[in-house]
Amino acid sequence: MENKLYFLLILVGCVLLFLGIIVSIILLLMDKKEHWRDYDSYILGISWAPSICYNQNDKTKEKDCFSKLDELNINTSFIINGLRPEYSNGDDIEKCNKDEDIEIKFNDKLNKTLSTIWPGLTISDNDKWNYEYNQYGYCYIQRLRKNVENNFTMYFNKTRDIFLEPQYYDLIEHVFPDTPQGLHTILKQKFKTFINESTIALDPSTYSLRCEKNKDNNTFILSELWLNYDIDFNLTSKVKLEDNCPDRFDIYFRNKNKIPVWEKFDHYVMTIFWPATFCLSQGKECYKKLKEGELNINTIHGLWPSYKDKNIPQWCNLDINIEINNSTNDMETYWINMDMENNKQFWNHEYNKHGFCYNKRINKPTEDYLLYFNKTIEVYNNITNIANQTINLKDLMKQHLYPGIFAGMNKLSKSYLTTKLQELFGNGTFGFTCLEFQGNYYLYEIKVFLDTSFTSLYTEGFDSNCPGEIYAEFLENEGKKKQAPDNFYKEYDMYFFTILWLGTTCHQKGPQCYERIPNATKNKFSLHGLWPNLRNGTVEQGFCNGPNDIEIDIKNETLLNFMNNHYVSGYHTNPYFWGHEYNKHGYCYNQRVNHDVNDYEFFFQKSKDMFVDNNFENLFVDFFAKEKIEIKVGDMEINRTKFESFFNDKGFSNDKYLIVCANITDEFNNTHPHISEMRIRYDLDFNLLKNETDKSEFDCPEIFYAQFFGKQN
Repeated sequence: MENKLYFLLILVGCVLLFLGIIVSIILLLMDKKEHWRDYDSYILGISWAPSICYNQNDKTKEKDCFSKLDELNINTSFIINGLRPEYSNGDDIEKCNKDEDIEIKFNDKLNKTLSTIWPGLTISDNDKWNYEYNQYGYCYIQRLRKNVENNFTMYFNKTRDIFLEPQYYDLIEHVFPDTPQGLHTILKQKFKTFINESTIALDPSTYSLRCEKNKDNNTFILSELWLNYDIDFNLTSKVKLEDNCPDRFDIYFRNKNKIPVWEKFDHYVMTIFWPATFCLSQGKECYKKLKEGELNINTIHGLWPSYKDKNIPQWCNLDINIEINNSTNDMETYWINMDMENNKQFWNHEYNKHGFCYNKRINKPTEDYLLYFNKTIEVYNNITNIANQTINLKDLMKQHLYPGIFAGMNKLSKSYLTTKLQELFGNGTFGFTCLEFQGNYYLYEIKVFLDTSFTSLYTEGFDSNCPGEIYAEFLENEGKKKQAPDNFYKEYDMYFFTILWLGTTCHQKGPQCYERIPNATKNKFSLHGLWPNLRNGTVEQGFCNGPNDIEIDIKNETLLNFMNNHYVSGYHTNPYFWGHEYNKHGYCYNQRVNHDVNDYEFFFQKSKDMFVDNNFENLFVDFFAKEKIEIKVGDMEINRTKFESFFNDKGFSNDKYLIVCANITDEFNNTHPHISEMRIRYDLDFNLLKNETDKSEFDCPEIFYAQFFGKQN
């Protein structure tokens, strides 16, 4: 009995072993047949052709390789290494065709194309292509469910197309167009930055750098880029491949006829900022920094070596940046950094990108960076115009281009600016650029072209990206903001609700002001603000929020639309104006009603409701309609008694408000009072409040005027 049981167990074991073997064979067969289904990405490997030849240990192979580069004219090109299926987790597919290799042959047309972009530099072209197809391309054809023996050209055509379309072959030329022959050391981070900023604009997360050890020393030399594609051939960051290049590596260039950039450039571009444009997007800290120095001056961007075709060298110093550790007073004052962390970071950028070439050109040590900075300051302070007059570029805008212009946001004409610069520097010797912000274009920088001796202007040709209408903000010195008394929010006992007549504001500020006013507000009252105050008028209110301004960013679209149309500034940006009103007045209101002081929309919503509920915007429209007087362009005369009677009928007796005027002088040197604003008095419960103090010294007389522009909307 025991022997039978023992025999039965042995039999069961053998059967299980046999079944296991069968299952393993089936799985292997399935893997052989179907593993091509599983890969989920591709790697396009592109090789830097000069490195392949340079790093050959065999001198004969090296010579033959370089001869082939010359023959194919690919001394400055990337070439295809291969397109290989990949798993996004980084696992390799060892070999797609596990049967006997398929030998491929191309027609002459495809053969000629591939010989240039996918050559075998150290082996024959056919050996290279056969290897790549059987190793990787076989899987691609299987994935397409095509015959692997008859459709191999589909793999090569696909690889060719994704290589040629973005011009990967010229990637290094885009980034380093003027690097002479030889080994050049570069920082990996700098290399990636250049590629990202090039016309091809590769995101660093979509490729990895591959380096090989230099045959001559212990350094590393760039050999390949591996570009990561998803299964639909879109560049992707999901493939897990790390760079194997160190932080600093070499690139071998074979630009046999190239000369160094510092020997090639033929003029300089002196570039100056209009720094207020930076602050539009940077916010209050930028304005604060700007106002610490001289107002409304052009600051230095840099002095840039340049070519006659208007191109500027991508970067002069490819190696580790020379750190700027010393500066001059002029650099600290006039070469300020508005959007980087500190001035030194900005100077590092300017010197290593541009100034390095200046020092090389004058045969001075590149570590002596103050030579470049001092020369730039010298040009900035003393540039000679076509009339042989010395101009300080610091004052270019406020003294030479727009003297006497009003503070605030000003609308400029591109043609006027061009004419004024031509008068100073002549035709083709300057340019200017604009920065787009929220649909408008703002003057960003002005460029003046100089020859390499700095003795005369250089004609490069006028260059500008600005449209016909542009803006520039001129700042005013506000001084130290006066702060409201500590307990003012508890002590104030009334409000002024103030509405503004922008026709007078724009008459004072100039036509640029009127052009900024939206159609919805032209020839109507706009909202100025809701102001906490004291009935006895003994305190001149300062800023409720003191120096700690809260920036205004209205999220409520309905409220924002109202404010952009009815709560507008004639000369500042609207958010700047709203910030002024909230930090000076609204902050106290929120404190008084025990509301979160950071919820500025609460205050503006209250102001909006009062303005809309009382139809304040149409006071003059309705008044002239009642008087049956047609509104015309120009100064409209207003009889105060009649207007007060009209306003009284609306429930506002003349002891509940002030009408404030400003004296305006016309082109005939005659002065007339023009309405500036109306201030309606309310108690803390927003009931109309009688005026118990004297009238304002700016109170309008019996006859005053309101200026109207264009047709009534």
